[in-house]
Amino acid sequence: MALDDDVSRWVADTVPAGVEWVARIFTWLGGPIGTTVVAAVAVVLLLRASRRGDAAFVVLSLVGITVLVAVLKATYERARPDTGSPVALPHSYSFPSGHAATAVVLYGALGLLLAERASSRLRAAAWLGAAAAAALAIGTSRILLNVHFVSDVAAGFAVGLAWLCCCAIVRDVLEGR
Repeated sequence: MALDDDVSRWVADTVPAGVEWVARIFTWLGGPIGTTVVAAVAVVLLLRASRRGDAAFVVLSLVGITVLVAVLKATYERARPDTGSPVALPHSYSFPSGHAATAVVLYGALGLLLAERASSRLRAAAWLGAAAAAALAIGTSRILLNVHFVSDVAAGFAVGLAWLCCCAIVRDVLEGR
């Protein structure tokens, strides 16, 4: 808790406006509208390629993490940071970060799907690295905008990764891998 409070105060006191504007872009990509747009485009492309199972994997992974995060937020009822956020604070609880969890699941699922079809191990690693970088940037944006504590984002990453792994295992079992 002390680290959370220290980082929150540091962000409120020292993060320049330019960094906040960049953080807003990543926050949008991890928020409800951004993830819906990204997921919808991905699902349409997957369906056009006759990859119904992969489209279902993306949709069901996202629906599941949305429900899981809502249950966890209602369970923990942790208030958001109260020091100088440049954006309006959401009316939901803080722990775990839904943006971080959703980013890990959505961009992780897309990274997995792209890595599976990559022409080399290097390209597969690049897709997975890009997915991890996107999720990291989205989670970090929540801290830089002072709408989440560091522990909220870390928990969001952990919950998202655990859920993504469960979904990937179920997908592989259903496909007979």
